[in-house]
Amino acid sequence: SSNHIVLVNKPPGYHSQPNESPSATNSKKCMLSKLKSMELGGGSAKNFLLPMHRIDQPCSGILLLAKNSKAGTRVGNAFRKHLVQKDYFCVVSGNLHLMKQRSLRLKNTDTYKVSGVMNTKKGKHRDFKAQGGDSVVFSPIKNQANEINGRLCHLEWQHLVSIPKYDDLHLIRVKTGTGAKHQVRAMLAQLVKSPVCGDLRYGAQNPLPDRSVALHARSLKLATVTLGDTDFKNTRFIAPIPTAWKDYFSLTEQMVAKYGF
Repeated sequence: SSNHIVLVNKPPGYHSQPNESPSATNSKKCMLSKLKSMELGGGSAKNFLLPMHRIDQPCSGILLLAKNSKAGTRVGNAFRKHLVQKDYFCVVSGNLHLMKQRSLRLKNTDTYKVSGVMNTKKGKHRDFKAQGGDSVVFSPIKNQANEINGRLCHLEWQHLVSIPKYDDLHLIRVKTGTGAKHQVRAMLAQLVKSPVCGDLRYGAQNPLPDRSVALHARSLKLATVTLGDTDFKNTRFIAPIPTAWKDYFSLTEQMVAKYGF
């Protein structure tokens, strides 16, 4: 936390913001409401907080909120211009060899790229129908024509480690320059055929014990933002992985920290 921003490690199960549906009661597990009640915001009442982005309710990781309008404007502009660098850790289920075949390897690296079109017309692509009313659907890029009918999205992924004692479970690092809804979850499941563990909405076979989804917003870097005397260009904010991952996947923060991400 600083005079301008607050960063928190959102646990799975918490909403980033209150439920906006007028017909639904707000969840008590809301990070914005909790932080305001703890007087961690800006302003005279210490309750001025502007969420700069969202993390899906069953997922975890670093969440950034602005404590004043100046910070909200500058950080918000960086997000809108895709200048905020974000990394995710995901535990996925899939055949690693086939995952690589379905992706494009970037030259002279161990990083793979996946591109697809987020469909804006429901029911058009039956082969990629997700479960749930709010699910999104991606199609592979077959030609230039279908780019017109949806939003073009990309992500890059890198294999970090295969999970011992489990068949075809892998910890991967994911980067994306866009912030489309459910983008990482849907693209991994529908285009790479490797759903995130626990993500029943997008094809995972079994839930995790706490009903979470094994997608963690690992880090965030405001490479173009300066606020007051603070220059964030060389600062990378990191959120430790959930402690439950030790029980689920035999992964600890000490283990994953050695990868340098």
